[in-house]
Amino acid sequence: MDIVADTSKARNAKTYEPLSRAHSGRVVPPAGIENLNVEIVNKSPLLPTDRKWAIRFGAGETVTVVLGMRDYGRGWFSAYFAGLVAARLGLPFRRVRIYYSATLPAVSQTPRIAGILLYGSQPGPIAAAAGDIICEMCGLVIEKGRLASAAVAGVGAADVAFDASTGCFFARSAGWSGRTLGIAKIARDGRSVSTEFAKNLRGKNTIATEAYEPSDA
Repeated sequence: MDIVADTSKARNAKTYEPLSRAHSGRVVPPAGIENLNVEIVNKSPLLPTDRKWAIRFGAGETVTVVLGMRDYGRGWFSAYFAGLVAARLGLPFRRVRIYYSATLPAVSQTPRIAGILLYGSQPGPIAAAAGDIICEMCGLVIEKGRLASAAVAGVGAADVAFDASTGCFFARSAGWSGRTLGIAKIARDGRSVSTEFAKNLRGKNTIATEAYEPSDA
Protein backbone atom coordinates (compact mmCIF):
# COMPACT_ATOMS: atom_id res chain seq x y z
CA MET A 1 0.00 0.00 0.00
CA ASP A 2 1.30 3.42 -0.95
CA ILE A 3 1.26 6.44 1.33
CA VAL A 4 0.51 9.76 -0.35
CA ALA A 5 1.20 13.19 1.06
CA ASP A 6 -1.80 15.42 1.63
CA THR A 7 -0.99 18.40 -0.61
CA SER A 8 -4.27 20.31 -0.20
CA LYS A 9 -2.88 22.58 2.51
CA ALA A 10 0.24 23.30 0.50
CA ARG A 11 -1.76 24.24 -2.59
CA ASN A 12 -4.22 26.40 -0.68
CA ALA A 13 -1.50 28.15 1.25
CA LYS A 14 0.85 30.85 -0.02
CA THR A 15 2.00 29.50 -3.36
CA TYR A 16 3.34 32.83 -4.65
CA GLU A 17 6.87 32.67 -3.39
CA PRO A 18 9.26 35.66 -3.58
CA LEU A 19 13.00 35.15 -3.87
CA SER A 20 14.26 33.31 -0.79
CA ARG A 21 17.50 34.42 0.79
CA ALA A 22 17.91 31.02 2.44
CA HIS A 23 19.26 29.36 -0.72
CA SER A 24 20.52 32.38 -2.67
CA GLY A 25 24.17 31.68 -1.89
CA ARG A 26 24.03 27.94 -2.57
CA VAL A 27 23.50 27.87 -6.33
CA VAL A 28 25.69 28.85 -9.26
CA PRO A 29 25.32 32.25 -10.97
CA PRO A 30 22.95 32.52 -13.98
CA ALA A 31 25.70 32.21 -16.58
CA GLY A 32 26.72 28.82 -15.19
CA ILE A 33 23.28 27.19 -15.04
CA GLU A 34 23.25 24.16 -17.33
CA ASN A 35 20.39 22.29 -15.68
CA LEU A 36 18.05 22.38 -12.71
CA ASN A 37 19.57 19.29 -11.09
CA VAL A 38 20.59 19.55 -7.45
CA GLU A 39 22.60 17.32 -5.15
CA ILE A 40 23.23 17.46 -1.41
CA VAL A 41 24.69 15.31 1.35
CA ASN A 42 22.49 14.25 4.24
CA LYS A 43 23.38 15.45 7.73
CA SER A 44 20.52 13.83 9.63
CA PRO A 45 21.67 11.20 12.16
CA LEU A 46 18.59 9.14 11.30
CA LEU A 47 19.77 8.47 7.75
CA PRO A 48 23.01 7.32 6.08
CA THR A 49 25.50 10.17 5.82
CA ASP A 50 27.79 8.59 3.23
CA ARG A 51 25.45 8.90 0.25
CA LYS A 52 24.32 11.80 -1.88
CA TRP A 53 20.71 12.84 -2.38
CA ALA A 54 19.61 14.44 -5.63
CA ILE A 55 16.80 15.62 -7.88
CA ARG A 56 17.49 15.04 -11.56
CA PHE A 57 15.51 16.17 -14.59
CA GLY A 58 15.60 13.53 -17.32
CA ALA A 59 15.29 13.75 -21.08
CA GLY A 60 11.88 12.06 -21.07
CA GLU A 61 10.36 14.79 -18.87
CA THR A 62 10.73 12.55 -15.84
CA VAL A 63 12.08 13.80 -12.53
CA THR A 64 14.11 11.29 -10.53
CA VAL A 65 14.48 11.76 -6.79
CA VAL A 66 17.62 9.97 -5.64
CA LEU A 67 17.33 9.03 -1.98
CA GLY A 68 20.52 8.04 -0.20
CA MET A 69 18.64 5.55 1.95
CA ARG A 70 17.19 2.07 1.87
CA ASP A 71 13.60 1.39 0.95
CA TYR A 72 12.60 0.79 4.57
CA GLY A 73 8.88 0.68 3.84
CA ARG A 74 8.98 -1.70 0.86
CA GLY A 75 7.73 1.06 -1.40
CA TRP A 76 4.99 2.24 0.98
CA PHE A 77 6.51 5.71 1.30
CA SER A 78 7.45 6.17 -2.35
CA ALA A 79 4.16 7.89 -3.17
CA TYR A 80 4.55 10.11 -0.12
CA PHE A 81 8.03 11.22 -1.23
CA ALA A 82 6.87 11.73 -4.82
CA GLY A 83 3.89 13.73 -3.58
CA LEU A 84 6.18 16.12 -1.75
CA VAL A 85 8.17 16.81 -4.92
CA ALA A 86 5.05 17.13 -7.09
CA ALA A 87 3.43 19.60 -4.68
CA ARG A 88 6.57 21.65 -4.02
CA LEU A 89 7.62 22.00 -7.67
CA GLY A 90 4.17 21.94 -9.26
CA LEU A 91 4.94 18.83 -11.30
CA PRO A 92 2.60 16.11 -12.59
CA PHE A 93 2.79 13.26 -10.07
CA ARG A 94 3.22 10.70 -12.85
CA ARG A 95 6.49 12.33 -13.91
CA VAL A 96 8.24 11.59 -10.60
CA ARG A 97 10.43 8.53 -10.00
CA ILE A 98 11.96 7.45 -6.69
CA TYR A 99 15.41 5.86 -6.60
CA TYR A 100 16.72 4.25 -3.41
CA SER A 101 20.50 4.21 -3.79
CA ALA A 102 21.31 2.53 -0.47
CA THR A 103 19.21 -0.56 -1.18
CA LEU A 104 21.33 -3.39 -2.56
CA PRO A 105 20.68 -3.71 -5.38
CA ALA A 106 19.44 -0.14 -5.86
CA VAL A 107 15.70 0.20 -6.47
CA SER A 108 13.90 2.56 -8.86
CA GLN A 109 10.16 2.93 -8.43
CA THR A 110 7.29 4.62 -10.24
CA PRO A 111 4.92 5.61 -7.40
CA ARG A 112 1.17 5.17 -7.69
CA ILE A 113 -1.47 7.59 -6.47
CA ALA A 114 -3.25 5.15 -4.20
CA GLY A 115 -3.13 4.50 -0.51
CA ILE A 116 -3.25 6.38 2.75
CA LEU A 117 -3.38 10.18 2.88
CA LEU A 118 -1.37 11.75 5.66
CA TYR A 119 -3.62 14.49 7.00
CA GLY A 120 -1.07 16.48 8.96
CA SER A 121 0.31 13.41 10.72
CA GLN A 122 3.94 12.37 10.66
CA PRO A 123 4.89 9.32 8.57
CA GLY A 124 7.53 8.27 11.12
CA PRO A 125 10.91 9.73 12.09
CA ILE A 126 12.93 8.22 9.24
CA ALA A 127 10.43 9.10 6.51
CA ALA A 128 9.96 12.56 8.03
CA ALA A 129 13.73 13.16 7.99
CA ALA A 130 13.83 12.06 4.35
CA GLY A 131 10.93 14.40 3.60
CA ASP A 132 12.85 17.32 5.11
CA ILE A 133 15.79 16.62 2.80
CA ILE A 134 13.48 16.36 -0.20
CA CYS A 135 11.88 19.72 0.62
CA GLU A 136 15.33 21.29 0.98
CA MET A 137 16.33 19.99 -2.44
CA CYS A 138 13.11 21.32 -3.94
CA GLY A 139 13.99 24.73 -2.55
CA LEU A 140 17.34 24.58 -4.31
CA VAL A 141 15.66 23.59 -7.58
CA ILE A 142 13.37 26.60 -7.29
CA GLU A 143 16.31 28.93 -6.73
CA LYS A 144 18.13 27.57 -9.79
CA GLY A 145 14.91 27.93 -11.75
CA ARG A 146 14.60 31.55 -10.67
CA LEU A 147 18.12 32.36 -11.78
CA ALA A 148 17.64 30.65 -15.15
CA SER A 149 14.26 32.32 -15.61
CA ALA A 150 15.71 35.72 -14.78
CA ALA A 151 18.34 35.32 -17.48
CA VAL A 152 15.72 34.23 -20.03
CA ALA A 153 13.33 37.06 -19.17
CA GLY A 154 16.07 39.66 -18.94
CA VAL A 155 15.26 40.69 -15.37
CA GLY A 156 16.86 40.32 -11.96
CA ALA A 157 16.37 37.13 -9.93
CA ALA A 158 14.42 39.11 -7.34
CA ASP A 159 11.84 39.93 -10.04
CA VAL A 160 11.06 36.25 -10.67
CA ALA A 161 8.39 34.53 -8.58
CA PHE A 162 7.32 30.89 -8.47
CA ASP A 163 3.79 29.50 -8.18
CA ALA A 164 3.92 25.97 -6.76
CA SER A 165 0.29 25.26 -7.68
CA THR A 166 1.12 25.49 -11.39
CA GLY A 167 4.88 24.90 -11.39
CA CYS A 168 5.29 28.24 -13.13
CA PHE A 169 8.07 30.81 -12.87
CA PHE A 170 7.04 34.30 -13.93
CA ALA A 171 8.35 37.83 -14.19
CA ARG A 172 5.41 40.19 -14.18
CA SER A 173 7.52 43.21 -15.06
CA ALA A 174 8.56 41.53 -18.32
CA GLY A 175 5.28 39.75 -19.05
CA TRP A 176 7.15 36.45 -19.08
CA SER A 177 6.38 32.99 -17.71
CA GLY A 178 7.74 29.47 -18.06
CA ARG A 179 7.17 26.13 -16.34
CA THR A 180 9.70 24.01 -14.50
CA LEU A 181 9.90 21.21 -17.06
CA GLY A 182 10.22 23.69 -19.92
CA ILE A 183 13.08 25.56 -18.30
CA ALA A 184 14.78 22.27 -17.44
CA LYS A 185 14.52 21.17 -21.08
CA ILE A 186 16.05 24.40 -22.37
CA ALA A 187 19.06 23.91 -20.09
CA ARG A 188 19.31 20.19 -20.83
CA ASP A 189 19.23 20.70 -24.59
CA GLY A 190 22.23 22.98 -24.31
CA ARG A 191 20.52 26.16 -25.45
CA SER A 192 21.93 29.16 -23.68
CA VAL A 193 19.65 31.44 -21.77
CA SER A 194 20.98 34.32 -23.87
CA THR A 195 19.46 32.65 -26.94
CA GLU A 196 16.10 32.46 -25.21
CA PHE A 197 16.45 36.08 -24.12
CA ALA A 198 17.03 37.06 -27.74
CA LYS A 199 13.71 35.42 -28.62
CA ASN A 200 12.02 37.46 -25.91
CA LEU A 201 13.41 40.65 -27.40
CA ARG A 202 11.66 39.70 -30.63
CA GLY A 203 8.36 39.58 -28.76
CA LYS A 204 8.19 36.00 -27.51
CA ASN A 205 7.76 36.41 -23.76
CA THR A 206 6.52 32.95 -22.82
CA ILE A 207 8.38 29.66 -23.28
CA ALA A 208 6.33 27.58 -25.69
CA THR A 209 4.35 25.03 -23.74
CA GLU A 210 3.73 22.93 -26.83
CA ALA A 211 7.41 21.98 -27.05
CA TYR A 212 8.32 21.69 -23.42
CA GLU A 213 5.28 20.76 -21.35
CA PRO A 214 3.28 17.55 -21.13
CA SER A 215 -0.23 17.88 -22.52
CA ASP A 216 -1.87 16.68 -19.31
CA ALA A 217 -1.20 17.06 -15.61
